[in-house]
Amino acid sequence: MGDDRMSPRAVCLCSGGLDSTVAAAKALDEGFDISIIHVLYGQKAEVREKRAIEEIAKALGTSKVRFARTDLFYDHAPLTTVGAPIPSGDEVEIRGPKPTPSTWVYCRNLVFGSMAAAYAEEIGAERIYVGFNAEEGESYPDNRPEFVDRFNQLLEKSVASFSLPPRIEAPLLHLYKPAIVRMGAELRAPMALTWSCYREGIVHCGECESCQHRSRGFVEAGIDDPTAYR
Repeated sequence: MGDDRMSPRAVCLCSGGLDSTVAAAKALDEGFDISIIHVLYGQKAEVREKRAIEEIAKALGTSKVRFARTDLFYDHAPLTTVGAPIPSGDEVEIRGPKPTPSTWVYCRNLVFGSMAAAYAEEIGAERIYVGFNAEEGESYPDNRPEFVDRFNQLLEKSVASFSLPPRIEAPLLHLYKPAIVRMGAELRAPMALTWSCYREGIVHCGECESCQHRSRGFVEAGIDDPTAYR
C-alpha cells in the first residue's frame, strides 16, 4: 500500500544564482515539496535569470514556479539603473567586512521575503528557503542572522490567526562560498545551470562582485567550475 502522507511544503526564494539554488536543493534533501518564487524587479540580468530559473526548476523536479514583478526598485542602484556602471575588476573588494557597496538595493530582501511569505501562506508552506550566506552578510545587512531572526518574529504576527506562520530557513547563513559550493556538490544541485552575474549575457562577465565570489568559491572548494566566463 502506498504512503498517502503529503510531504511538507516549502517556498524557495530563488534568484537563479548559486546560493539560492543550493538552498533549494537542501529543501528537497530535507523532504520538502518545493515551490519556487523568483522576483523580476528591473535587474539588468532579468532575462538571463528567468531562463536560469526555468532550467533549475526542471532540474529540481518541480513545475511550481511563480514569477512576481515589482517596479519598486527601478533606478535605485547599478543593478537596476540603465546606464549606471556595475563595479568590476579591481573596483570590487571580495574579502573581509566592508561598507555596503553600490550594488545594494534598498530593503530588497525585506520586500522579497514578504512576497515569498505571502505565497507560502497561500499554499500552506511551512518554510521559506533562502540563500542568505556569511559572504554576503559581510556587506549586506539583510543577509545576516539578526535579519532572519527578526523577520521570523515578524511573520508570527503577519499571518491569519488560523494559520501557522511560515518560517525563513537559511541553511547557508554561516557559510562562505567554498563551503556553499561543496554543499551544492554533495546535494547534486544543478550549479551548472545557475546564473550569478549582475550583467545580462550569454556567459558570465567574470568581473563583477558576484562573478568573482563565484569563481573564487569553486577554486577554493577544489571543485571544477562549470561556469563559462567572458
